[in-house]
Amino acid sequence: MSLLADAARRFNAELLNMVNKEVRITTSTGTTYQGMLVGIDSSLNIMLVDAVNNKNERFSRVLVMSHAIVDIVLVQEFVDLREFAKYIDKYFPGMVKYVEEANIVQVGNVKVTTAGVEGSGPLAKRVKELFDEFMSKRKS
Repeated sequence: MSLLADAARRFNAELLNMVNKEVRITTSTGTTYQGMLVGIDSSLNIMLVDAVNNKNERFSRVLVMSHAIVDIVLVQEFVDLREFAKYIDKYFPGMVKYVEEANIVQVGNVKVTTAGVEGSGPLAKRVKELFDEFMSKRKS
């Protein structure tokens, strides 16, 4: 894979990791919007929900066109689940897979995202316990 293709893939992965997280966008007019990033299209137009601008006006939905965007800042703390994958590998050796592009951890049929654990059964319950423990240790 070429260096340029790898950089483009990494850029897209990082941008997708911002979806469903709180961001602050500055526009070319100096207006800032802070809200939950819920959508990005191929032109990099951005959709925010529950947004507030720098005049403290509230909006249920804001579409910011890509040509008007100066920067996008992640307000919510980013959790790199690569660390969690290493943490739980000692409990489930050979079963843990980290997917860098999506920042998810797969343990058997259980998926772990920054939003939490998806799955059911005893394995999902144990993974959730370990995820909660991991997040508690991170904050202390």
